[in-house]
Amino acid sequence: MTETEFRFKHSELIEYYQLIEMRLRGICADLCVDKARDWFDRYNDYESDSFGLLIRKTKEIQAQKQINLLSQDDFVELECLRKTRNYWAHECFGGSIPIVFNREGELKRSIYAEKIASDLNDAIRWDEKLTKFINSLKGDVTFPLAKQFQSQDF
Repeated sequence: MTETEFRFKHSELIEYYQLIEMRLRGICADLCVDKARDWFDRYNDYESDSFGLLIRKTKEIQAQKQINLLSQDDFVELECLRKTRNYWAHECFGGSIPIVFNREGELKRSIYAEKIASDLNDAIRWDEKLTKFINSLKGDVTFPLAKQFQSQDF
C-alpha cells in the first residue's frame, strides 16, 4: 500500500469515527428531549463531548430512562472502537511504534494495511448499525427521534 493510499484510508476511517460520534450525540439528545428543551438544544449539550464520554452518557441515560437501545455487548464493542479510534487519531504516526513508509512511498510493514482495512470495516459496520437504528425510528412518530430525523438523508 502506498503512502497516498494509506492516508486516504486513514482519512476515511477518521470520518467514520466522527459519524459514529455524531450519531451517538443524536441518540443522547433524543433520549433527553423534554418540553423545556428540544432535540437541537439537547444536541448542543453533547457537541463537545468525546467519544468515550458519549458512550458513558448513552449508557447512563439508557439506564436512567430504562430503555435498552444498545446492549452491554454493544457498549463493550464501542469501548474497543474508542480505543482503536484513539490509536488512529493520536498515535499511529507518532506513537511508540509509528507507521513508517520506505523511500518508494510504500508501507514498511504490511500489517498496517491489514489493520487499517479491518478497523475501517468495523467503523463502517458500526456506522451502518447506528444509521439503521436511527432510520428505523424515523417512522415511529411517538418517538421524538423520528421527528428530528424525518427530513434527514443518512
